Amino acid sequence: MVQGLDGPDGSPRWQSYEAPTHKQDESGFGGFITPSAVIAPPHGENPSFVIGTDGFEGGRAIRLALDRNNDYRPYQVWTVDGPGGFAGNFTSDGVSAYWLDTRGYLWGATLARGREPDGWSGYSIDLPALIGAKVAFTNTEPAVEVRQTPAGPETHLYVTLRNYSDIGAGLRDGPTGNDGAVVALGPGGTLKWFHKFGPPDRHGGRKASMNTAPLALVSRGALLFGDVNGYFYSYALDTGNLTGGDARGALVQPDGRAPADRLFLLKEGEEPNTGPYNFSQVSGVGVDPAFGHGLLLVGVNYVRDGSATGRLVAYRAGEAYDLRWLDQPEPLVLAHGEPAALEPRLQLELTTRTLAAVCQGPVAVQWFLTDAAGQLVRPLGDVPLPGNLAPQKPHPVPLTVSLAEGDPAEGQIVGVIDLPTVYALGADHAENGALAVARGLAAALGLLREKSCAGAVAEVVEREGQPGPDGGLANNVLIVPYTGPELTGEKEGEPEPEPEPPVDDPSVVELAVPQEVEADQPFQVGIYLGYRNNLGRSEIRVPLRVWARPAAGGPAPAGGWQQVTIDQLPCCTFKPGTIPGLGAGVWEIIAEIDYAGDTRPENNRAVRRVEVLRLQSGGGTGAEGGAITD
Repeated sequence: MVQGLDGPDGSPRWQSYEAPTHKQDESGFGGFITPSAVIAPPHGENPSFVIGTDGFEGGRAIRLALDRNNDYRPYQVWTVDGPGGFAGNFTSDGVSAYWLDTRGYLWGATLARGREPDGWSGYSIDLPALIGAKVAFTNTEPAVEVRQTPAGPETHLYVTLRNYSDIGAGLRDGPTGNDGAVVALGPGGTLKWFHKFGPPDRHGGRKASMNTAPLALVSRGALLFGDVNGYFYSYALDTGNLTGGDARGALVQPDGRAPADRLFLLKEGEEPNTGPYNFSQVSGVGVDPAFGHGLLLVGVNYVRDGSATGRLVAYRAGEAYDLRWLDQPEPLVLAHGEPAALEPRLQLELTTRTLAAVCQGPVAVQWFLTDAAGQLVRPLGDVPLPGNLAPQKPHPVPLTVSLAEGDPAEGQIVGVIDLPTVYALGADHAENGALAVARGLAAALGLLREKSCAGAVAEVVEREGQPGPDGGLANNVLIVPYTGPELTGEKEGEPEPEPEPPVDDPSVVELAVPQEVEADQPFQVGIYLGYRNNLGRSEIRVPLRVWARPAAGGPAPAGGWQQVTIDQLPCCTFKPGTIPGLGAGVWEIIAEIDYAGDTRPENNRAVRRVEVLRLQSGGGTGAEGGAITD
């Protein structure tokens, strides 16, 4: 059906697109249309779009154009086929379309020509393998964040897997299937983090199946999604915790100060509704959350007194503001008993009201002296901010400091605007170094994770143009390095500083293994490799092997090394590995690299345990080799 937007009162055109539902016909759909489409660039002068199908022969993504000169009759431009059905909606970053298949694989293709997205090695990414699972199921769509950076726009993708299984069995056990997972990917499809839900997240024995597509609420730095049991989750968009992610407190009850990262949307006497497996929209939180006009909307299905019904829940985003430092003072030279003065300026932004009108709670700048690593040495005092602080008006915050007995000769002066709010809204494993320092200071002081402003009023977490991730919080943290006079190098005859020692450090960052596997059956593991160096290298080739031994110990097998390439990336290079069938019991899975020139050999190995179940007969007891896919 085609409806002209220039004539919305006119009748829509109906076009019969006579294409068979099998893939042998290149122009056919190959299935039934269940996803929503995304707009594509015009094909010549004809409008076009990309749409997908969920078919009995797998899935097909097809770009169609509408022929203006032939009553808008559709014709095929390109197709991309996959072995799993394309059941969820398509999304786009304006350059490529992205979608999921029912096996939990993430797919992508450029809108114009149907090619692999930039940086991808193919059209699809095996998400179950990335998280150390054997199989998965989902029928949702990825959330797309286009992040503006000094190097240009970056596409970040967030996916919920409704169910996963580490052992390949039990994926659809129970009315809603097994537990679910959430996965975050960065530019080029690189893994940022993932979280696998399990027994602690269940409700009365009902497994925590993730039931909605995620919503990326960028200003709060939060990823929001719901499960079949009526729980609504909030996770940080960015975190240094690769294999667990970080829950982010982004949901606040009215008049509350402590943000929550999981809310139960049902009331006393209510139980989550359960629909048929293939129609999970009526199970718990079944409809994708939506955001608009300052409201976050989410629906929940429940049963009360034997009657099934639903409820629409609205959260108000409230007023956002940004308090940030304007100045970055030069490093200080401090001496005992000789005060040095600072007077950096801060500013209130993203609001038209005064500070007291926006936030009734007291707001202050807290100053600290830390060692060079950011660990607290001593507080330097608080400077309350005036309630009549107007927006866009620079405000100086003076500090006078000198070294005291016991202070390190080299360290930092740290000023944090509204430390309680930064601590309450920040992620536990913040990638931003300034936020990590602030989090450590708050923890050392024993602060509660409560923001200064009550209700739905909060400092922005992400802000365009600020260094990310969590740039809206990080700009609350001012770090001024200092040295004592004995470290300035100004004394006559002092030797030149030693050159920076070389860094050449490949590492095993993480090893993701299933919690349980079936005896005598091979299973996959995920090996995450990192590389740091100050030698100007962008990658390194090293020997890597993965193997297994009983938990009681045992020697490594002979050989098994394979050469792999590790790129120097912000996070990791992923290598899937395969462990052959093991006997019943508890085993250790070991991934290790061997590089003679490593400047930090202690991070060259990761060991994880896995429980092997249902041994039929026999089974080995010695060390076992594994395989790595480069």
